[in-house]
Amino acid sequence: MSERIALAITLRTAENPAMTEEQFWQIIQRSFDACGGDTDEQTDALAEQLEPLSPDEIRAFEKIFYQKHHLAYSWDLWGAAYILNGGCSDDGFHYFKTWLISRGKKCFEAAIENADSLADYSEQLGDDTEFEEFAYVARRVYEQKTGNEMPDDDDVAWISGPTGDEWDEDDDEGYKRRWPKLYAKYLAE
Repeated sequence: MSERIALAITLRTAENPAMTEEQFWQIIQRSFDACGGDTDEQTDALAEQLEPLSPDEIRAFEKIFYQKHHLAYSWDLWGAAYILNGGCSDDGFHYFKTWLISRGKKCFEAAIENADSLADYSEQLGDDTEFEEFAYVARRVYEQKTGNEMPDDDDVAWISGPTGDEWDEDDDEGYKRRWPKLYAKYLAE
């Protein structure tokens, strides 16, 4: 387990008593399994998983979601998203990180450890590796349940930029070295 994943687990344990990380990933996995990973259906499947939860549990789910989103803010994953999508803007990368979480714990953690591992998950990639709507499901369910907007969580720490080493989008050889499997699968001619 990487230091980054261990840190995220430690933070979650101390800050989210209403939901464990394992419960979070079970909810994500059930939503993925319910629709075979089809993003058009997965938002509804996630809402169905969250509806029986208490408002505190829904907020805890949201907090863990954004901790995972934060953990995925790396140049390695941005480069992988760039390869998979044929380009990747700031917003596109935000939606890519949301999509990555929606694929489940195994795919997410493998990609955190080694972004090039996404080439091994072609059955989970589907046609679209951006999933904006998934990020809003918990807030929508919370609002339906309570009649109020979900309060922002001031405890979530945000960083100003991606971690790791930046890459040059015009360096074809750099892609081959840094993401050899993704390069071979999506860029090689």
